[in-house]
Amino acid sequence: MKKHIEQADIYFKFKGEKKLTEADEIMFTAAKNYLKGVMNGKTAIPTKAWKTEYAKLTAERKTLNQRYLALKDEVKEAEQIRKSVYTILRREQREQPPHRTQDMEV
Repeated sequence: MKKHIEQADIYFKFKGEKKLTEADEIMFTAAKNYLKGVMNGKTAIPTKAWKTEYAKLTAERKTLNQRYLALKDEVKEAEQIRKSVYTILRREQREQPPHRTQDMEV
């Protein structure tokens, strides 16, 4: 989406210009060819729709990234708790004297 927008901006920047430098002509032609490939025969370039969609996707990515980081912190905390519980259990097992079972005679 970002590449589509960049190429559309380049295309519209140079479209209709009578005299272009060689570098500008190359950029314009590359943008035109790129857009021709992604437009699937359509003639109107939906730059506004692309920008709207890009902004929406960027905001969604930001929200998801924040949720991911929060969940990552929760996992770290849960892992630390798990390690602490196992450490305490191992320590208690070492401190208890071994249990001996005595045979009872009837």
